[in-house]
Amino acid sequence: MKKLITALALSLSVAATAVADDKIKVGFANRTLNGAFFNGLTEYMKIHAKDAGYELITTDARGDLNKQIADVEDMLSQGIDYLVLNPQDPVAGIKITEMAKRAKVPTIALDSDIALSAPVITRIQANNAANNKMIGEFAVSQFGKEPINLVLISGNQGNLVGEARRNNFLIGVMDAQIRQYNQSKVNVISQVWGNWDQQGGLKAMEDALVAHGDKINAVYAEMDDMALGGIRALKAAGKLKNVKVYAHDGYKFGLEAIKKGTLQATASNNPDALTKLTIDTIKAYQAGKRDFPDYLYIKPLLITKENVDEVYNPDSLY
Repeated sequence: MKKLITALALSLSVAATAVADDKIKVGFANRTLNGAFFNGLTEYMKIHAKDAGYELITTDARGDLNKQIADVEDMLSQGIDYLVLNPQDPVAGIKITEMAKRAKVPTIALDSDIALSAPVITRIQANNAANNKMIGEFAVSQFGKEPINLVLISGNQGNLVGEARRNNFLIGVMDAQIRQYNQSKVNVISQVWGNWDQQGGLKAMEDALVAHGDKINAVYAEMDDMALGGIRALKAAGKLKNVKVYAHDGYKFGLEAIKKGTLQATASNNPDALTKLTIDTIKAYQAGKRDFPDYLYIKPLLITKENVDEVYNPDSLY
């Protein structure tokens, strides 16, 4: 009887191990944790992966392309079933996705864009075109016929998402001006680089103020955190009351700035919604779905003083 019980216990132990081994393992290669948004992506990914019963491995490339490649190589060696990649660089991102494909690991590109030639299930993003056109149109509603003398605070050179955001903001501005006034009066005085964080936005705005001073009456930042740095620089220089600031992401502290009136508008790039959509996409792929579009977007949403109270969540991780 003792032998039977021992054998049964051993059998149950082996079965439990087999079930544990069958658990879906997801690797999330984040480009950096330097910034609230990127931290939000990692933390919400942990929450949604846990809710799905998936094992999650996360890495931080620290803004280093070579480290991100090494991070993914390490995760592939650990036997991940899916790779979620926030690519540090769109060109090198292709190399990473091809590496995953050779290992028969499906990849989802999250947040930062990647070329259409990359072998990915899909690319999950905010709808940067729709969001930023709305922000541009809102800027015109505030400026009217007055010329907009603009400083662009961009993230880093070569980033496709940053490019899409600023280009569509400008399209929104020009389309609204032409539609309403039969002319466009937007002058890009300078493009400065904020490296996707508040300190970078502060330094970039300080440089723009030194070079252009009183000419500036508007700032567009590709990310709320950079905009908050720009606002700090404008306030320190005594220029904030004469400059309207716009941004993108829907960061909790950005929404607080909208409440105060120091930031005019932003749009939703919610890491909670992005990572939930990512995990839901893995579930669908796991269930056999294969016909995914090139891009999956969370719902576009313009946030201004009129609706900020409906959107603001003080308990949000981002």
